[in-house]
Amino acid sequence: MPHGFFTIEQWKRPAPEAEPQWLTVQHLDACHTLSDAIQHLEQLDQPGFYRVQQMQRMIWAERENGKLRLRKWHAGSPESLARSAEAFDRDGGRWRATPPRAEEAEAIVGKAARSD
Repeated sequence: MPHGFFTIEQWKRPAPEAEPQWLTVQHLDACHTLSDAIQHLEQLDQPGFYRVQQMQRMIWAERENGKLRLRKWHAGSPESLARSAEAFDRDGGRWRATPPRAEEAEAIVGKAARSD
C-alpha cells in the first residue's frame, strides 16, 4: 500500500474575471486511507465538487558528477513536505554529506518548535 498524505480540495467557482481555484478542505496524514478521506467528506455533509490528492513521494534532484541524482522518500504530512523544502532551500539544493552539527540541529529543532 502506498504511503503518503491526502489532501481534500473543493472546487470553487471563480468570481467573474478571477482564476478558477481548488481550496484545501482538509489534510489527512499518512496513517489515513482513501476510505478515511471519503468518510471525512461524508461527515462534512456539504454539497460540492471535490478531489482527493495523494502526496506520496518527495524527490530531491541534484546534479552530481555530471549526472542527475534523485533522492526519493515518502511524504508523511504537509509539515514533512514543508520541512524538506526548507532544507532544500537552506542547503542550496545540495544534499548534505554529513548530518548538521549539534548546535545547528538544535537551532533547527528549536525553530520548528517555535513555529507550532
